[in-house]
Amino acid sequence: MTPAPAAPAPVASGAVPTPPPGYWQREASHFPQPLTPAFRVFLDWENDIWLKLAAEHGMMFDGIEFREIGGWVYQRLRPLGGKDRKAPPAPIMWVLVRTVPQLRGRIKTLLAAQKADLTMQQLDHWHGTWKAEQIETIARLRIVDLDALSDAALDAHADDVSAFGYESMRRHFELTLALGTIAELFFFCEEKLGWTDRQVVELLSGLSVASTEPSRRLAELARLAAERPAVRQLIESGGADAYSRLVALDAEFAAAFDAYQHEFGCRALRYEVVDPTLEEVPALTLGLIRDQINRNYDPEVEATALRRRRDATVDRARKGLFARPPADRDEFERLLARAERYYPTREDNELYTVSAPLALLRYTVVEYGRRLHQAGLIDSPEDVFFLEWPELSPALQEGRDSRALVAGRKAERASVIESPGAASYGVDPGGPPPLGVFPKEAANNIRMVLWATEKVFGAEAQRENESAAAAQPSAGLRGVPAAPGAYTGPVRVILDETEFDRIQPGDVLVCPITSPVWSILFPSVGALVTDTGGILSHPAIISREYGIPAVVATGTATSTLKDGQIVTVDGATGLVTPAA
Repeated sequence: MTPAPAAPAPVASGAVPTPPPGYWQREASHFPQPLTPAFRVFLDWENDIWLKLAAEHGMMFDGIEFREIGGWVYQRLRPLGGKDRKAPPAPIMWVLVRTVPQLRGRIKTLLAAQKADLTMQQLDHWHGTWKAEQIETIARLRIVDLDALSDAALDAHADDVSAFGYESMRRHFELTLALGTIAELFFFCEEKLGWTDRQVVELLSGLSVASTEPSRRLAELARLAAERPAVRQLIESGGADAYSRLVALDAEFAAAFDAYQHEFGCRALRYEVVDPTLEEVPALTLGLIRDQINRNYDPEVEATALRRRRDATVDRARKGLFARPPADRDEFERLLARAERYYPTREDNELYTVSAPLALLRYTVVEYGRRLHQAGLIDSPEDVFFLEWPELSPALQEGRDSRALVAGRKAERASVIESPGAASYGVDPGGPPPLGVFPKEAANNIRMVLWATEKVFGAEAQRENESAAAAQPSAGLRGVPAAPGAYTGPVRVILDETEFDRIQPGDVLVCPITSPVWSILFPSVGALVTDTGGILSHPAIISREYGIPAVVATGTATSTLKDGQIVTVDGATGLVTPAA
């Protein structure tokens, strides 16, 4: 149920977006496409949550702020007080840190949060109660028969789903703050061992079992299908009616397939509500089973290789520290243990705090669409995505004819898509203030926030690689080396989730970015190349868990590489080169 494209609306001559004050950068790692109106509420949630978390944890920023500018999503690190300013000279900054009440208050809160080890407390909450609560609430909201609800009961359900979505997002970002544990390990290994980012991540590769769980379970279905010639033949032949034919052909396999879809299907394919979930497109899952059969995918082989690589890397680090003081060796073990506790959670919580809550929001929007269309208030059920979340209930309860509103927004969105946003707006205020004027804890907080932002979003690396590609367009692509190994194969450019069925086994998947749900594709592909993302982005982590060479933050891969082109992806050097 995806809205059909509309013709672009006329754009006024010379019309340009008017950005809000501050320095804004395109946020393409999570939002490669403009948001549909139904999902704009998501940015409001994020902004509100980040402001609160920044204050509670004593961050030296007011969190991350998101805005739509010209229809595209932009972000910035919001400075305390909200106004971008160039950092004053060190002597002045030293005085401000010790006299400005807001700064003094933040530092006091930060010290208290660090003394209490608040970020690790959140991890304990996740393992102790939060995860179980998320699973229980998802199950409760999912079994509601939306079609049977009265209009008033649907509104009440929508309120429940919305409140759950907001609270889930809050928990997601609370867990995200524990990225500081990874930063501390990186800083230590860089200083004491002289290691690169790529070497450090090998200390943690193989720990994110949530990334590979859907494909491990799918491999079980693939083995079961391979043992049943009739089922295998049906899956190989495919077709829009493959699932219905499967149900009639083999009830036992169909039941196992349905169980898989129920467990892993209630997941939004990206950070949006417009695209169908996995359980709405059984043909996609059947195609992935076919690909696993054809590639003879064995998840245990990759898991064993990752364990060996991680063990060897940890051993290499310990040997490198052998001649250093015992305090350094003890500090490494402490930091490694903290990072090992957090790293699996980076992907583990995503299903329960992001993908499933978004799926529940989608199902609710779809039900409003069905009713609004039935009442003649919109032309098709899919048009509901062009209404904003707060407009859904009034449109239905008051019988608002929304056809003209939808038509205008469709045309507006089409124009936005034809006019990609600038890379940034506003004037870059420059680097951070001189860290030496801050107390040690505050200086480390600033350093970790800036580090984490780059390692997740990869904005600076992306700009550098785009510039390099423009200067030497024939030299191949350069990106961030995200997962080791080299692979040569045909390019398959996939711009969004609607094109999953175009992937062939062994393809080099080239895309703007991937959400965690894309992990189900990885057993089918030979390598990954993305436009955006850093070494701790979801595609980078998932690639390492699957043992797939990956290069991220190329900036231009989807616009310069072509379907069928043979390239070599080197995940150790970050190079993507045409095959000789």
